[in-house]
Amino acid sequence: MSTISPGRPFLEAEDIKVVFAGKPAVNGITMQVDSGEVVAIVGPSGSGKSTFLRCINHLQAPTSGAIRVDGVSVVDRPGRHPRARELAALRRKVGMVFQSFNLFPHLTALENITLAQVHALGRGKEESRECALALLDRVGLRNRADHRPTQCSGGQQQRIAIARALALEPKVMLFDEPTSALDPELGADVLGVMRDMAATGMTMIVVTHEMQFAEDVADRVVFISDGLIVEEGEPSKVLRSPQHERTQRFLKAVLDR
Repeated sequence: MSTISPGRPFLEAEDIKVVFAGKPAVNGITMQVDSGEVVAIVGPSGSGKSTFLRCINHLQAPTSGAIRVDGVSVVDRPGRHPRARELAALRRKVGMVFQSFNLFPHLTALENITLAQVHALGRGKEESRECALALLDRVGLRNRADHRPTQCSGGQQQRIAIARALALEPKVMLFDEPTSALDPELGADVLGVMRDMAATGMTMIVVTHEMQFAEDVADRVVFISDGLIVEEGEPSKVLRSPQHERTQRFLKAVLDR
């Protein structure tokens, strides 16, 4: 696996394409993300946003293109699939939070966060437990440590999922519409945790329909449509003064709802 030279971006995606049944879902996306940067990806449903995001940690294998994370190539040629230990190393660096919470239903919040550390990092149970409790404190859910997911609200489950991802000490966090399954009040709690993470300097790529969050928290907004980056730039410029007709049409539809 090749190494990026010093001074290059933390994450690089070059001409990423994903084709399903002969139809392009991602049609040549190139993106660079610096360490500590927060990038919000917005766009219509079915535009390839989530598919592109999943390519970064190789949950979705690109049809072609190259991806480098923290100086290491994840994908560097078509058909090249990382080996198991390469994937394990990658996913320790790249945390991901999904639309659905993906918690183990038979485990408590504490156990969900502890288990990942024991198996992925080889931490002892006591150290993992202390870390899990500290992270539950961080997301405001210490009092839910012994509750199973079914005993928690959707917003609480999503915050537990964030704590579980953070337990592996990732260098970048990917969020795939983390509030889409939540009502506005519960979603606000999740966004609050994400705001705090951004304030600490966590590198984040967030696929979202939360335009206010994108404007307030992101360093850059990227608008994707039909598998392509149509427009990107400072949040206020993209969201308030979009230059491209497709971006204008999308934002009008969102704001007029």
